Amino acid sequence: MCTHCQKVLKNIVNYGIFFDVILNQIEHCELLSTATKISYTSIGKVFCPILNKDVVFNAKGFHHLHYKPDGTPRKVAEKIHKLTLVPLAVPVIKNSIGIHEERNIIMPQNSKKNAKKVKAKQYALVATIGRKTPVEVRVIILEVENSQNPIFWSIMKH
Repeated sequence: MCTHCQKVLKNIVNYGIFFDVILNQIEHCELLSTATKISYTSIGKVFCPILNKDVVFNAKGFHHLHYKPDGTPRKVAEKIHKLTLVPLAVPVIKNSIGIHEERNIIMPQNSKKNAKKVKAKQYALVATIGRKTPVEVRVIILEVENSQNPIFWSIMKH
């Protein structure tokens, strides 16, 4: 086999391995999403002592873990990162000692194209979770003006 053919074959093999890794990552993300949705849905709501209100874990919050506010899908690695942290959301909400950051935002009321804009507030709660290998985690809580309860919106390492 000539040198050129060897290089082409090597590239095909490398791309094949690369695509296998990507496919495995996508499959892992889908399985993680399915498992996380089950536990996420079972949470329902959690009392937040800092806000003195229940925080609701609803479909909008779960959707936000997969999609950016403009509706574009998040990258697979980012989805995996957020979904992996979801089990830590409840301890952060319960154990946070204060509001780390507060933002006033304007957002669409729903996902329709010409949706009415509403005022909302985002609260960032931060807590260190774990004893053996503690990790600082930030949970974003979204409170839309005139809504009954704030909702879980996002989670990330701080």
